[in-house]
Amino acid sequence: MIGSVTRALDSLLGRGEAAVTVPPFDGALRPNRLLDEAAGRVPLEGVDCLAVHGGELVASAAGGVFVRGKRGTWALRKSYGAAVSCLAPAGEGALAVALANGEVLIEGGAFDGRRYRVGGSVTCITAMVVSGGQLFVANGSATNAADQWQRDLLERNASGSIWRLALDSGKAERVADALAWPSGLAIDRAEGRESLVVSEAWRHRLVRLDAARPGSRTVLHGDLPGYPGRISPAGDHYWLAVFAPRSQLVEFVLREPAYRKRMMAEVPPPYWVSPKLRAGRSFYESLQGGGVKHLGMLKPWAPVMSAGLCVRLDAGFQPRASLHSRADGATHGVTSVIEHGGEVLAAARGDGVVASLPASALGEDA
Repeated sequence: MIGSVTRALDSLLGRGEAAVTVPPFDGALRPNRLLDEAAGRVPLEGVDCLAVHGGELVASAAGGVFVRGKRGTWALRKSYGAAVSCLAPAGEGALAVALANGEVLIEGGAFDGRRYRVGGSVTCITAMVVSGGQLFVANGSATNAADQWQRDLLERNASGSIWRLALDSGKAERVADALAWPSGLAIDRAEGRESLVVSEAWRHRLVRLDAARPGSRTVLHGDLPGYPGRISPAGDHYWLAVFAPRSQLVEFVLREPAYRKRMMAEVPPPYWVSPKLRAGRSFYESLQGGGVKHLGMLKPWAPVMSAGLCVRLDAGFQPRASLHSRADGATHGVTSVIEHGGEVLAAARGDGVVASLPASALGEDA
């Protein structure tokens, strides 16, 4: 009853979940051009998830896993006959590969060749992480596939879930549900306790799940200016991929159910008023007219539906530095970022490129 009254007041006053405001990029998230100015830029069409396997950097793209060569180029290592949803290190010498049909395969290590099914309804795997022989799996949505993330956002769904899979027995159990597109996972061992940190994209936040207290959720960082995705550990800190920016226009549309229903029924998906991994390819896209500024030049601060953003988080999952590709950049739609071999590498799926730059070049609030 109290929740219903609160939501009604929020809608009347335009506050809380009914607000259309978006926090600014400031402090550690101050805009820059570091992604576009990266010395290393190697194309890989459809690149999505990065991981390290056997000391080598690997990347998923479409239905295959690619390995990075000594000259920085990418070569196909294995094709799976189905789209690869995500990758994750799975213990010593092992790599977990999730496919779009919900199947999880293990390459190398003690469970080499094993195939798992997390559950019949788990077919939208967005992220994975392994701890102590258990594989944690994020299922973004119970009703939409991974490539239908825009529809899931516009439907205002919160049907995502987290599952725990025992690699030895194959037994799976759900540890959390009612999540708004969980898209990133990390293990936090602070203060001698192990907990799971989740990127909850549609609520623009990072939350901690405490295994000792089922249902317990602690917000570590809320109201991010973009939609957070995968998280990767890097020594005493973490990297967070933010795959699309938020905008006031999208926030407004999300609060207009009749408009959203008609738009999804009558307008082709590329022209929906929604965030994108790469915008600006058609004048029919929303905001493109507003994005063209003086003398036809797209300014860095122009309103757009896509951008590139990687955030370095400290041990407490608070932003300390960031890498950007702004409105006029060419490294949009970052879906994965890792630190390896003294480099920070970002997979920009929107532009089909992997950008790399020295980790030593980044300072606090970069």
